[in-house]
Amino acid sequence: MLERCSGLVFGFLFRDGRRTVRVHDETLASALADGHDWAWLHLSLADHRARRFLEGFDALPGDARALMLGTEDRIQLHLTPDGAWGILPDIERDFADQSLGSGRFAFWMDASLLLTARRHPLRAVEHLRHRIEEGAAPTTPASAIAQLQEEFVGLVEARIQTLATALGKLEDEVLAEHTSDQSRLGPLRRELSRYSREFSALRGAIHRATSARRGDTGSPLMAHLPHLLQDAEDFDRDAGALSDRARLLYEEIETRIASTTNRSLSALTIISTLLLPPTFVAGAFGMNVGGIPWATDKEGFWAVLGFCVILIGVSYAVLRRFRILP
Repeated sequence: MLERCSGLVFGFLFRDGRRTVRVHDETLASALADGHDWAWLHLSLADHRARRFLEGFDALPGDARALMLGTEDRIQLHLTPDGAWGILPDIERDFADQSLGSGRFAFWMDASLLLTARRHPLRAVEHLRHRIEEGAAPTTPASAIAQLQEEFVGLVEARIQTLATALGKLEDEVLAEHTSDQSRLGPLRRELSRYSREFSALRGAIHRATSARRGDTGSPLMAHLPHLLQDAEDFDRDAGALSDRARLLYEEIETRIASTTNRSLSALTIISTLLLPPTFVAGAFGMNVGGIPWATDKEGFWAVLGFCVILIGVSYAVLRRFRILP
């Protein structure tokens, strides 16, 4: 059944504990003939040949096949007596190595084979591939899945530390009243919220997989789940704490912006109030009717202007008297 694996991105055969052999689609059959302890085959679902391979791979259970070939991206984990299958989180990786979007890979494993499939290149998968090529090979398919999640946790931990540093600098600037710029805070909040959702979903998937109602399946992955659950809980808490800090900082900036706006509006309101009586006087004397005082007086303009100044002074005194002005 494994003589060919079309759509294979990379594959490894593991022999004698830690000895690895890198295989491709064309070399898979000859490498399998030499024997192996277990194998890891990583497929790209963007390649239709990989989808045809999964559709025709008889050892793959129907539910696992439907999940790997479907559009479901909800993190989930299903344990079987000799393996497991599901969808686990990762971080997308583009050609420029800049993308930090959420990624997913589907997997199925038994005692001697691990199949993983993804739609986009992933960082944790690539990191583990490099480690294997350097000689740090996992011993079983279950340990490979555990290491994939440890790589994901390590990547997120490094990213959270970077975000925490950036958030701390922005927090210092805001508290020192050096900035009220919200544009730098928005991307931080979105990324922290995404990581919090990822780890919360991973916690839920592990809890559901290991719940008492499902019984003890004896899956080889079971031994690694407590450590993965602890990591998920720790980083869910860390990401949530940073997200709360970012939210409070956002509210602080909003409060300061609102305060500045209120002061500006208050100043404009006071100016408008002080100018309202002179505006009325100017409008009254500007009417094109007869009987307007000082209409023929050469000093009439200055008399009206002085009257307006007196009105402004009286208005100011009244506002101060009733403590409307500070």
